[in-house]
Amino acid sequence: MIRSTPPPDFRYVGLEPGPSPAAVKAISTGAGAAVFGAGIAVGGVDAASLGVSSALGAFTWWTTARRMQPRQPAATPRSMAIVPWGVLVHGEEQARVLRWAAVQGIDVDFVHEMDHATPTTRWSIVTVDTGGERYGGRVPGTASLERLQVHLESYASEASSTVALDVDGRVAADEVGLQPVFEQVLAEARRLLHTGEIAERLTMVASGYRQAPAPTPQTVAELRLLLQGSMDTTADPRPLAAVIAAELEATDLLSDTAKLATSPHPLVAAVSRAAALKLGGNVRQIGAVTEVSEFLPERDLEQIETWQHEARPSWTPLRSSGRRNMPRAATA
Repeated sequence: MIRSTPPPDFRYVGLEPGPSPAAVKAISTGAGAAVFGAGIAVGGVDAASLGVSSALGAFTWWTTARRMQPRQPAATPRSMAIVPWGVLVHGEEQARVLRWAAVQGIDVDFVHEMDHATPTTRWSIVTVDTGGERYGGRVPGTASLERLQVHLESYASEASSTVALDVDGRVAADEVGLQPVFEQVLAEARRLLHTGEIAERLTMVASGYRQAPAPTPQTVAELRLLLQGSMDTTADPRPLAAVIAAELEATDLLSDTAKLATSPHPLVAAVSRAAALKLGGNVRQIGAVTEVSEFLPERDLEQIETWQHEARPSWTPLRSSGRRNMPRAATA
């Protein structure tokens, strides 16, 4: 799977329950008529100019409202949060989690107003369509969700991809539905490093038998390609690559792991955040792992956070590279 789609360019868009289309139309046309009336009341040449401007403003309001008239069933107003991994719909005891695979469409309409003859965006009206239900919310100003609208289908496909247990993306983790997989990823990353099995593949060198293999510039280049998702693979090797980068303390890969903080794949985002923070990144810029909590199994979240705060393991390479009898790393 080639991942050339740019990741979501936002971290959080909060929406309050949106007004009904009828209410939007009433507000829009009423405000436009008021501005138009004010222009007539002034009188003189300036009044005519203001009247024309106001008429254009009123027409903008009216056409916006007309465009917002639903051709589908009306959306149910809901407080929502749009994040890189999906949509959280509030209004019940527990927020409903909509991953991208459950979202059929995102529509954004804008309500405009005139500010001293200059059109401005008053509200962004966002409709989330699940195929069976429609939820509506609004946010002041302009909600920049163009990239999400364009790449929604690609995000759903990427977020549903299986996680790899090898850097070539041929061996998938044993996952069923939304079961935890980070334990497998961490154990396999440490096994590959512990046995030296990955050394040749990533062009690593060992300075001695009792020394762990050390990354070279070529190792960094190989891991960077994996983190960029530029390989055609069956399963997604980016979580494994991020763990290996952090275990090797390859600080040159800090920016590469940080760029995956908003990946539409929840596990990729969470593991990459933890890796970037282990490599010295700033949590304010990268974001905390807990931001992804609603989209991860609780076990994965706990283990990723534990790994994030661990010191580098004091492992040493073994003589044998056989896989069957190699010890697996213990996780909390």
